[in-house]
Amino acid sequence: MPLFGPPNVEKLKAKGDAPGLIKALGYQKDGPVRQAAASALGQIRDARAVEPLIAALKDESWSVRQAAASALGQIRDARAVEPLIAALKDQDRAVRRAAAGALVQIGARAVEPLIAALRDDYWAVRRAAAEALGQIGDAPAVEPLIAALKDSAGAVRRAAAEALGQIGDAPAVEPLIAALMDQGYNHSVYQAAAGALVQIGAPAVEPLIAALKDQDRAVRKAAAKVLVDIYRSGKLEPKKRSPVLAQRSAITELGVAFPD
Repeated sequence: MPLFGPPNVEKLKAKGDAPGLIKALGYQKDGPVRQAAASALGQIRDARAVEPLIAALKDESWSVRQAAASALGQIRDARAVEPLIAALKDQDRAVRRAAAGALVQIGARAVEPLIAALRDDYWAVRRAAAEALGQIGDAPAVEPLIAALKDSAGAVRRAAAEALGQIGDAPAVEPLIAALMDQGYNHSVYQAAAGALVQIGAPAVEPLIAALKDQDRAVRKAAAKVLVDIYRSGKLEPKKRSPVLAQRSAITELGVAFPD
């Protein structure tokens, strides 16, 4: 039966009418109607909406594409993973952010495709994939994220460092220490690597103490700063604080203030 005028999305949502909402998603005369229909389909979480929402990721309206990506995250169907990864290349930042968030909601089923996306030709996709992997927090992502610390794009290296801090896996410590002296001295990557080491906490202490003996003064100073930040963070048990305290003299000699 043809539609006469815009469909009433709120009424369709209240009824849980997935077929009606899917039809409204195709209402070409009005972008806001399509957007509202996409949002409603996410809220009712009907699996029948997955394919129509995937199609809506190519809608002419960015707000419809954003709503479709968010809705697919709410439904959490694995069929949406590859299309959402493709949506990480969308020209609109809001759509890319929604796609990354949806992949996080889908979770473990998105990990392998996201790991593959770390090798995408487009740096923004690699960055978004790293961010999503950090939020999912799955251990199999650690090694690929370590490799991404050497990405040609500083934004990807920064995202990889932040993700490794969120996952908090000890094998990331040494590569993160190396990333403190990022190629090209990218300060945002340095900050992300330092923050990740602070998040990891105790497992980073001994490697950082070892780095205080590095031949390069810049490496020694960077390690000293992170050690002090870990010490201040309150993440260390009393017995784990002693090795840091023992380095007070070496740290202060590098011009880094040690807390009283």
